[in-house]
Amino acid sequence: MRVRRWTQIAGTLVANPLFAYFSTRTIYQGRAKGICFPGFNCYACPLALMSCPIGSLQQSLTLIGPNKSASAAGSAFGQVARQGATNSIGALLYVLGFIGIIGVVSGRLVCGWICPFGFLQDLLYKIPAPKLKLPRFMRYGKYVMLAVLAMLIPYLTGVHWYSRLCPAGSLEGALPLEAIPPRASLPPIGWFFWLKIGILVFFLAWMIVTKRPFCRTACALGAAYAILTPVSLYRMHVDSTCDRCEKCRDVCPVDISIYENANSPECVRCLDCKKECPVGAVSSGFRLGLTGDEEDEPLPEKGNVEKKGGKH
Repeated sequence: MRVRRWTQIAGTLVANPLFAYFSTRTIYQGRAKGICFPGFNCYACPLALMSCPIGSLQQSLTLIGPNKSASAAGSAFGQVARQGATNSIGALLYVLGFIGIIGVVSGRLVCGWICPFGFLQDLLYKIPAPKLKLPRFMRYGKYVMLAVLAMLIPYLTGVHWYSRLCPAGSLEGALPLEAIPPRASLPPIGWFFWLKIGILVFFLAWMIVTKRPFCRTACALGAAYAILTPVSLYRMHVDSTCDRCEKCRDVCPVDISIYENANSPECVRCLDCKKECPVGAVSSGFRLGLTGDEEDEPLPEKGNVEKKGGKH
């Protein structure tokens, strides 16, 4: 098994290690829930140890928003930000700082190597089925989700709407809690529960036929990291030996050609392109290991490249 698969498994277990829930039936609410996990993992999962950065971001915004009373009325994320900071502004700065540090240091590397929900999408895409391309414009959906559904609307309404509709929350939180209920009583199942399940089923089916559709169209955390990827310290680089054979795109979990923009906001730094490149044109490392000349080196036009060893 490739190293990346092991790190994805490890990331999933680190985020969700509390198997004692099966005997205690009590959802953990200790200090670790005030710490953000860098990947996309539901806080409400009965096995979760830490909080989701997007859930914490929503909570911190509701604490400073005009409708604070809604936030205080028993949200599943009600204690996340308060445990991570002493006041509402401090909570917001903590979450933004956490996301900012991860993004500036590594870009979307967490998405490719640690994120449990990204891991699920990689696995489901391996199921034999007709495969569909994702229209390019749909990539912008995740930025709308971040700005509107995960930030603006929670700030105005005091309700964590992104988390309430999130398919990861339904898969990791709603379904397990209904299947194995905690000691505390759950609200009765209603139409909103089935709406959440419908969204989950839609995305699960889409994951089988399209490479990481949730990451590319709807993940607010991925959008936050993507904004910082072009300036991150960890860099990708494609040199002039690239012959644009498209083997990088064939193995890419987000379906991009790395030579078009080595530090694209879409790139999850999985490094599969680096491994598969037949001419070794792809390299990676921290900014200090790359000179400005290397980063700015232009690629030759397709068709003008003398291919080594014949046509690939």
